[in-house]
Amino acid sequence: MGDTIGPSAFTILATGQIECAQIPSCTNAYLKFQFVAGEDWQLLDGLEEGITQAARVPEGRDGVLVWNFPIDITYKTTNAFGWPQLVVAVYGLDMFGRDVIKGYGCMHLPMSAGRYNLTLRLFRPRSASALQSFTSWLTGMPAEFSDPKFPSYGEGREVTRVQSGGHVKVQINLLTKDMDVFGYVDGSGRDMATVTQM
Repeated sequence: MGDTIGPSAFTILATGQIECAQIPSCTNAYLKFQFVAGEDWQLLDGLEEGITQAARVPEGRDGVLVWNFPIDITYKTTNAFGWPQLVVAVYGLDMFGRDVIKGYGCMHLPMSAGRYNLTLRLFRPRSASALQSFTSWLTGMPAEFSDPKFPSYGEGREVTRVQSGGHVKVQINLLTKDMDVFGYVDGSGRDMATVTQM
């Protein structure tokens, strides 16, 4: 008998949905999302970025923006460096109908197989000076990142001034395949986990 050749990469499959958000004083918003992964990660299936439908908070309700937008993505790699991250940007409409940023958020996908209910905290950049704050107030356009992937970067974040506000709830089902062949233990002995991502 000949030698059997093992797998050339391990695979992760993430499905689920971007469920809803609660953002102070925001009653109408949509969400842009994208997955960001390291150079060694190859997309096998799914969309790396997308945009939800607009959601509106009904009169007299508790302030929850509901999207229930499906996500489904599959990657393969030989190296865990650059583990995929979900980056979101929530935009609302101002009184003139312009899109304005309500918050950014970023989290790594879970590293163990299972079902996860995640809370993704939102933040938005603050103006760097009083003049910029005044200009933002005058034009009605708050500060925002020029690169939508910026929340996923480690470098430069420590000097960025931000203001927190709101959160997004994400439900993810994660499957892994062949991680043990490459020396990674996923510790997937649980059926359900509730995690808060800071």
